Amino acid sequence: MTQFARNLGPLQRFLTYLIAVTPLLFLQSCTADVKPVSRPNVVYIMADDMGWGDVQAYNPESLIATPNIDRLSQEGLMFMDAHSGAAVCSPTRYGVMTGRFFWRTYKGHSLVMPYDPPTIPPERLTWGSLMQEQGYETGYIGKWHLGLWYPSKPQQGFGRQYTMNEMQVDFSKPVLGGPTDLGFDYFFGNAGGPNNDSPFAFIENDRWVEEPTVMTPPEMAAQPGVVEGLMVPDWDQEKVDTHLTEKAVSFISNHVAKAPDQPFFLYYSLSAPHIPFTPPDFIKGASQAGPRGDMNALVDWVVGEIRDELEKEGVLDNTILIFTSDNGPRRGENGHMSAGPFRGYKNTVYEGGHKVPFVIRWPGHVEAGARTDVSISLTDMVATFADYFDSDLPDDAAEDSYSVLSALFGPKELVQERPALIADNSNGDFSIRSGPWKLLILNPNDRNGLKDITLELYNLDTDPYETANQAGDHPDIVNHLTQLLADTKESGLRFVNH
Repeated sequence: MTQFARNLGPLQRFLTYLIAVTPLLFLQSCTADVKPVSRPNVVYIMADDMGWGDVQAYNPESLIATPNIDRLSQEGLMFMDAHSGAAVCSPTRYGVMTGRFFWRTYKGHSLVMPYDPPTIPPERLTWGSLMQEQGYETGYIGKWHLGLWYPSKPQQGFGRQYTMNEMQVDFSKPVLGGPTDLGFDYFFGNAGGPNNDSPFAFIENDRWVEEPTVMTPPEMAAQPGVVEGLMVPDWDQEKVDTHLTEKAVSFISNHVAKAPDQPFFLYYSLSAPHIPFTPPDFIKGASQAGPRGDMNALVDWVVGEIRDELEKEGVLDNTILIFTSDNGPRRGENGHMSAGPFRGYKNTVYEGGHKVPFVIRWPGHVEAGARTDVSISLTDMVATFADYFDSDLPDDAAEDSYSVLSALFGPKELVQERPALIADNSNGDFSIRSGPWKLLILNPNDRNGLKDITLELYNLDTDPYETANQAGDHPDIVNHLTQLLADTKESGLRFVNH
């Protein structure tokens, strides 16, 4: 039983369970043409650098049409105060997968770079392994970006078994430490960013689909954010997300065909709309916000393809379908407000850096067209689903994951205020929020080793756009939030203030 469940009395837990399962039983009795699985399928779609303001359902003034995501919001629940665990890529992905903050790893605040070793050891509980334990077939499609073990080429004399040197990698051998070693039955995707990180090649399970044998051409290497290196000869940046979507669709159809009575968990991590902006021909010009806007329109197309496949297979209404993004956006083009009205962009700890869209659809459990201001973090997924399954979490797992089960599926009057909402960035800046108060602990000169600290305090109830720093006026609140962050670093969010 999770910590959240322990805080409820037996009657409350039974009522919460009854409210959660009764609509599903009714739904199953009314679906004669499809034999429902014993538990709902789960599909989690995460965009890369899509902002709160990129989705028209969140920002009616968005210059990007997002009809498929908007449809999900009409059919499901929109979280208006959802946050990534970090304002950058791999830290958030680590947090989603493990329920633990990335800065607890050997990488600290640094991003996972091409050929870095794994950040998740095989003994750590992941969202994938949790779902496997509950009888799910699990699939991971898309961008991994959490490190792998790359086998070395045969060496004369003494040599290392694994390498971080691209030219020493033996691409004929399997890679280790990826999704299939961490709770996923199937993986198809890339080691890092499919459009910007070498090696530019797909992996299926633990094998390279095709060995990368040529270097990125100069015109590709010159694109913003591209880390040049080896790639397969026919690599096509414009087709990456469409190909990944084909694999995601195939995972769904193959599963339904071979195991219709077994639930499945699909985690789909897109490449779009991350730089470089390389929209395929069919989506070019789909937005009024330039190539970046078109990449966001591509994300919306992907959401539509996944939803359509679930509907085609007859499992849409038996599936928890979640859409979100890994962090805040880059600045929009042509006046488009990619972060909406909020301050900051990707890799800042202001709201725009980590406030993300989060929409969940599950008829009979999630109120259609509803909105909620309950604060959640993407690091909450592990604890929340463990709570749903009434599965115990070990003390050394998901330390920073907080169950928001009641906010997703249960009676809203049982929602508890979380101890804190924490985010960081690659500079080592932190933000910590409790109630309306948000403290920013900034290290502007940390890269020079000067360790200067700047403190900024905002009341988000009265100042949601973080315009008036009140740190000097409320030293008691600054001290409280500083201590709460220190306590979290010491013990983990799941064990703070309970």
